[in-house]
Amino acid sequence: MKRKASSLLVLILVIGIVLLVVRWNDYREKNLVDVLEAEEIEQFIYLEPNTETAVLFQETAFKDPETIKEVMDFFGQYKVKKEGGSNFSTRYPDEQFHFILEYTDERITVPSMIERDVLLFHNNQYTITNGPVDYRRIEAFLAKQK
Repeated sequence: MKRKASSLLVLILVIGIVLLVVRWNDYREKNLVDVLEAEEIEQFIYLEPNTETAVLFQETAFKDPETIKEVMDFFGQYKVKKEGGSNFSTRYPDEQFHFILEYTDERITVPSMIERDVLLFHNNQYTITNGPVDYRRIEAFLAKQK
């Protein structure tokens, strides 16, 4: 009986340690391209605000690996840290851009957004720790690529 109780206690401790390590890894500061899993991106879809029609965004898809690499190189200069909860409310609506990523394994993210120093990606909110993001530079680059 003692042996079973001590085995159970050891198992509970191991599971607890594993969960702590996983949580620590999830919430530590990371490179933005690591969070986006950039090496697996097959298509970058830029959602350009559309003020001329009732459609909120006009999609522009970039499939060229060189263009995707340039966008990810730009994102690579930023570090992010996951927030505990999603409590986003826009403070800089003129300083944001929206995008969707399609991956080689055919998974597609929900529309994501970067606003100055916040990343909303999947259902997670991240703080950009070395922001603000130069959104005008990325928008100018994407406009040039069209």
